[in-house]
Amino acid sequence: MKREKHISHAWKIYTDGAIRPERGISGLAALVRNDQNRICYWWNRRTGKLTNNEAEYAAVIFALEMMLKVVRPASCHEIAIFTDSQILVHQMTGKAVTNSPGLQRAKNRLIPLVKKFQNVTFTHIPREQNKLADALAFEAIEGPPRASRPSLAAPRLDLWEQFDSIWRNT
Repeated sequence: MKREKHISHAWKIYTDGAIRPERGISGLAALVRNDQNRICYWWNRRTGKLTNNEAEYAAVIFALEMMLKVVRPASCHEIAIFTDSQILVHQMTGKAVTNSPGLQRAKNRLIPLVKKFQNVTFTHIPREQNKLADALAFEAIEGPPRASRPSLAAPRLDLWEQFDSIWRNT
């Protein structure tokens, strides 16, 4: 991947994590918009079994790791992370403590990534405002949406002729 394909000094990153605990898999997604609000990058990845909150953290970690591959941290004046995980936002902004061992590990992995960039903020948004990242996270689990497949069988000719005659006479 070539760095600095899209020049921007402020990035908006929408992240989401999705889980399928019964199948032991999770999906991570990130959607990146530049300072003109254009989508420049999007990534998703399937990963192992996580809790919902762990998947939300993993999605932000994944997003920042991918950003390091496409931009120089010194050129990013601002990265705004938008997520529908209120817990993640409250923990990363100091409004809530992180007691869960799994979330403590995730937070400890996220903090050094955040420090690589000049200014990273975390904002909670309603799930309705995060639909693209949500869809990418579920696509990582389920695969891309399947296109409808037309039937190869021809319709019954007698029914088609009846329909055709009714349609032409009305």
